[in-house]
Amino acid sequence: MHKANSTSNVPAPLRRVCLAVLWLALAAAYLIASATGMRVVATAVVALMVGVLLSASGRIVTGVLVGAALAVLCVYFSASMQFIVFAPPLAAFAFMAFFFYRTLRPGAEPLITQVARMEHADLPADMARYTRTLTAAWSGCFMLLFIVALLLVPMLPLDSWSRVVHGLGYFLPGTLFFGEYAYRHHRFRERRHGSLMVLIPNIVAASKLAALSPDQRDGQSHQ
Repeated sequence: MHKANSTSNVPAPLRRVCLAVLWLALAAAYLIASATGMRVVATAVVALMVGVLLSASGRIVTGVLVGAALAVLCVYFSASMQFIVFAPPLAAFAFMAFFFYRTLRPGAEPLITQVARMEHADLPADMARYTRTLTAAWSGCFMLLFIVALLLVPMLPLDSWSRVVHGLGYFLPGTLFFGEYAYRHHRFRERRHGSLMVLIPNIVAASKLAALSPDQRDGQSHQ
């Protein structure tokens, strides 16, 4: 039963690629639907995205059935389920705020410190303090986005809310990223800093490590 549910006949890498493409397509559809005020469509798309998440765990049949069932409920009971349309940006902001914050806890290394060590193995104390503060700033940035988006829910119609929230969701992190990149070159001018082509892969690699618990990460580092 489990093998049938997970569709083991499909190679795992191909399945992941297909689900990723489907997720991106649904995310684009959600952005269009919410930005144009089509609440029913947007809620149905969110339901399908839930199904894709379940499918990503290997339970393809369960994901398809749950996603389809939720989409039908969103269409037929749209008046009572329209709150779902606001969930994706709020969930994304909350997740990113927590993702950065969890690396500030005792026993964990701040996420930006991990990125910095990939460029500077001999990271001095002042840069370590700076990267810790920067990690906290990133967590605060996403928490601010979450709070603003939540406060705007009762104030704006869906299309306006979507444009404002998604605009802020690109503008604030982008400003922080590029502004800090320029400031870092000025503050630590004695250090040689990698280009964006080096920095971005380092961020991806450090984020993969940060997705593990601190204990798991420490265990790997001592192997």
